[in-house]
Amino acid sequence: MKLNARELGGRGLPVVILHGLFASSKNWVSAGKAMADWGQVFALDLRNHGDSPHADSHTLEDLVADLHEWLADRGLERPILVGHSMGGLAAMGYGLSDPQGLGGLVVVDIAPRSYRPDFRRELEALSIDISGFRSRGEIDEALKSIVPDEDVRQFLSMNAERRDGRFRWKLNVPALRASPFLNGPEFSIFDTTGESRSTAPALLVAGGESDFVRQEDIPLFRRFFPNGSVEVIPGCGHWLHFICSDRFQELVAGFLSGLA
Repeated sequence: MKLNARELGGRGLPVVILHGLFASSKNWVSAGKAMADWGQVFALDLRNHGDSPHADSHTLEDLVADLHEWLADRGLERPILVGHSMGGLAAMGYGLSDPQGLGGLVVVDIAPRSYRPDFRRELEALSIDISGFRSRGEIDEALKSIVPDEDVRQFLSMNAERRDGRFRWKLNVPALRASPFLNGPEFSIFDTTGESRSTAPALLVAGGESDFVRQEDIPLFRRFFPNGSVEVIPGCGHWLHFICSDRFQELVAGFLSGLA
């Protein structure tokens, strides 16, 4: 699995960004460039997303293995990982699979536990055949009855690309529909006994208006990452790196500056 990556500038420590479900590296261009003062920044397209290859399997173990392969191919060691949602689970999984190989960790609005999110509307929207549409406006109009929220529609529509004069979805929707990320089994990579842990510096940034990180998740995060700290941004939902980008970038800059 040869993942696609965007290089967003900077020098020094490798800072590797892992996006969330239905997203891609281009959702992190602005935030990633802001991190370039503290290291050499890369934003990856995870499997079945963006410009990375498709595969039938889409598990946490897959994403961790893909990341190990990508870092080895680049000759990058002790990365600082920044992961949002699904990407945050992958980043934590990497840290627990190789505790000594992690330089630092920023987890964005997700906890080390299983989830069963309801993305039926999003999957229905992404299953529409858009090959006959002539413009993004027509795509948006077709999605309105399924996804009334304009911000969510715009987010999903970033996965539409025109190739040879016809639109298509870049996501591997069948693989994502069958993925454990949407069907909520326990993730074996997170040892619930607490014996697996990483002592790397870590930061969990949660949205105050998001239900992805609950109060009881904070000691769970610190069990796996005992050198971790937690920041909650009031008034922010799950996509806090967009909704509250200034505060988010301020918190990440403070964390990265401490690693330099």
